[in-house]
Amino acid sequence: MNVVIVEHLPQEPAAAIAEVLEQAGARTRIIDPKHQQLPACCDAAVIMGGPMSANDDLPWLKRELAWTAAQLERGTPMFGVCLGAQIMARAAGACIGPSPVRELGWYPVYPTAQAASDPLFRDWPRDGMHVFQWHGETFTLPERATLLATHPEVPHQAFRLAPGQYGLQFHLEVEARIIDLWLHECEDEVAHLGIKGVRAIRRLTPAHAPCALRMCHRMIRAWHRMIEEHIATT
Repeated sequence: MNVVIVEHLPQEPAAAIAEVLEQAGARTRIIDPKHQQLPACCDAAVIMGGPMSANDDLPWLKRELAWTAAQLERGTPMFGVCLGAQIMARAAGACIGPSPVRELGWYPVYPTAQAASDPLFRDWPRDGMHVFQWHGETFTLPERATLLATHPEVPHQAFRLAPGQYGLQFHLEVEARIIDLWLHECEDEVAHLGIKGVRAIRRLTPAHAPCALRMCHRMIRAWHRMIEEHIATT
């Protein structure tokens, strides 16, 4: 099984997602779409985050959007995180725009009724779970998408397109060291948070990160099984 991992910045790696896939026996290949060509075919793809917008008029981003649309149409299993989810949504016909709330830090996300029957989201706590957010934009729901997770202020938190194709606005894959790196390097976000906001993230991370990582592991193991089923039937 060959899984392409699209990483827009070294500071936003697939982290636990890649670790679980590799532990399950998948061969992962990291591609920077700004400098490398995306393959015409792959067994599955992960699209990670980044500071750019899915609306940016950048040649490499246009190529990535076209590639994503082609993979979605082909039925390739995909897993998009933050910007990656927005790229998937836009490639599927949705719009990207400012989020009603600039979510930076730990926020609760709640499963929808449809999550109970989904292979990845059925174990999501009914009363919600805190996840790490790092975004200022959001997406409309693609016409053929199923909403799986939500929040009252930013409703579109996670969706499924075809079987095996998922977009998550939030980060389940990050551990404390990555969050600390972002708090050191992301000047605009840190300025928006202020000292109190940064302190709140540092205080809450030990409480919430282990639960989010455990959920990440369960979800990616389930996604890996879906990739295996997809390969077996194509």
